[in-house]
Amino acid sequence: MTSDHSDNWDLHTPEVQAMMGVFALHWQLEQRLNDARLGEQLGRMECHLLLLLVRPCRMGELARLTMKAPSAVTAGAGALERQGLIRRVRDADDGRAWLLELTQNGHARRRQLVADASEVFYETSGLTREEARILAGLAQKIHNKAVQSGAVGPCEGDQT
Repeated sequence: MTSDHSDNWDLHTPEVQAMMGVFALHWQLEQRLNDARLGEQLGRMECHLLLLLVRPCRMGELARLTMKAPSAVTAGAGALERQGLIRRVRDADDGRAWLLELTQNGHARRRQLVADASEVFYETSGLTREEARILAGLAQKIHNKAVQSGAVGPCEGDQT
């Protein structure tokens, strides 16, 4: 009998196996993305906002999607705005509200960030593109449930 940790995998329930896999992937991605310095000159929140801004979006919606306090999104948006990666524009549907949208430099930075993060994801996870597509669907369901329940993630600098 080998000392391979997978020998004990079947002793755990599917729920524990899923949690172990999610935790391991999270920890590995967190470390690899930090090591790769994908967000050079950008903090974690700024990288998260860049990844989410595929279309103009209100800061309240970004706070909900990132599961962060609005103040964390405001600070991240300010940093991205100072770097010329986003701009604030009035919401055409509600002139009182502001939207964040990527600038031309922001779109270029986002494309590079997505490409680099995708490469790290596949190297770290060992998943195929089809497996990643399946995981993405499951992760969306999990994320939606967490957002609906009002979950709030840790802020930059919080102990995890």
